[in-house]
Amino acid sequence: MTARVFDKIYKIELPIPFQLKTTNVFFVDESPRTLVDTGIKTEASFEALKKGMEAIGFSLKSIERILITHGHIDHFGQAKELSSISGAPIYIHPKEYGRIRSILHILGYLKSVLLRNGTPETLANEVVRYIESAQKMVDPLEEAYFLEEGDPIPFGSMIWKTIHCPGHSPGLICFYWPEKKILFSGDHLLKEITPNPILNVPESISPLRYPSLKEYLASLEKIERLDISLLLPGHGEEVKDVKALIQKMFAHHQERMDLICSILSKGEKTPFEIAMDLFPGVPPFEVFLGISEAVGHLEILREKGMVSVREKDGKDYYSLEN
Repeated sequence: MTARVFDKIYKIELPIPFQLKTTNVFFVDESPRTLVDTGIKTEASFEALKKGMEAIGFSLKSIERILITHGHIDHFGQAKELSSISGAPIYIHPKEYGRIRSILHILGYLKSVLLRNGTPETLANEVVRYIESAQKMVDPLEEAYFLEEGDPIPFGSMIWKTIHCPGHSPGLICFYWPEKKILFSGDHLLKEITPNPILNVPESISPLRYPSLKEYLASLEKIERLDISLLLPGHGEEVKDVKALIQKMFAHHQERMDLICSILSKGEKTPFEIAMDLFPGVPPFEVFLGISEAVGHLEILREKGMVSVREKDGKDYYSLEN
């Protein structure tokens, strides 16, 4: 589905084989004609983008620049192919480029981190296999230009600003058009879904620290200071009352932290056990997301002195401080 969301900005919804069903990409009919995110690399996604572009009078060759909000496959999977077709340069944050380039190397660390957080080995293997198989739906980026905090993104009659918002992913960037108070948020802010501050695998296994949620909340505070009249997210519908949505996110994470404290009041647990209490019966890939959620809150609670962690038999166990 294609819809004009503002003046020369068009939203094209692309199918993805995940629970969210679709990813939003945005085409800007202003020189240089720009695509924000690209969707996943599948035939269905490619055809949907091609038809979506044709519906507004353009072809894939019309794309002159590609901006990537972050390096998750449903947002950059077909960037390389689209760049090959159109000649459009790709822009991304350097941290995301590094993660994309080293994804197979990271998977080795990922299993170690899952095991350390209490995941049974058979399930940890299943999670890694799932993520490995998902790499079929993405072309790795070879050439890209880097965007960092504050970098301008010029068009013929406007200039956007790059806003670095780590949390959901270390190098997630939003794009802000100050004159019209419009923010392209990627997965940093979504109307109906709480973005998951995904566990980022560290370079060393010990000691383990997980800053994703702390960084995410700091990024929310950064966005809260902006004057935004329209939010264009990576999934779902547009948002007009952005400050209310941000307050909803803060309240959600405080409730989740309180719930984790309640779970730990019954005795020490691994992050995996906490995740299973929070999200019973989740499929393998969402086990990883559940652990990400748990350890993000546990890290903040640990920094506040409210919980402690000890290692036993190669696993981390968390308990409430007296």
